[in-house]
Amino acid sequence: MYNVSVEQIIKTKAPKTAWLFKLIMAAACVAAFTTIPSTYTLGMFLTVILIILTVLLFRYYNSEYEYSLVDGELTVDKIMSRSFRRRCGVYNVARASLIAKAGSQEALRREYERLHTMDFTAHDGQENVVVMYALDNANNEQVRILLEPDSRMLAALKNAAPKGAFQISEEIPDEDV
Repeated sequence: MYNVSVEQIIKTKAPKTAWLFKLIMAAACVAAFTTIPSTYTLGMFLTVILIILTVLLFRYYNSEYEYSLVDGELTVDKIMSRSFRRRCGVYNVARASLIAKAGSQEALRREYERLHTMDFTAHDGQENVVVMYALDNANNEQVRILLEPDSRMLAALKNAAPKGAFQISEEIPDEDV
């Protein structure tokens, strides 16, 4: 097993319904602002609360995932508006049972299993998505993880995964990572 340390940051896309929530919150702020002349303090209080909630909503949809592979453990963090970091999980790649493309035969064979699925993708499409069946270190159970690794991360996953678990047939540069 190689001692590797690779990091990758993926910018996520907001869901298609996010624009609707943003529009509703902006309209609610305008409506609350127009109530200030008739309700005075209540209108000002409501306007301030709605503005704060709107800012939080816009920040919530400005997020990215950071994949970090160190010594056979994949750590995934969610970074919200480049200031708040939340640990999504730590997964043992050295004990992974399968790493394959999302639509491949190997992944489809295991699709029926009732596992907790963790989606850490950018929600762009399925062409770069890799599915990994690995052990979650927090509760010691098998989970299905969806990732969008680049070529460096794929090479590091190939080096860290056990023999036979890595099922991606594309040519990956065998460089020192």
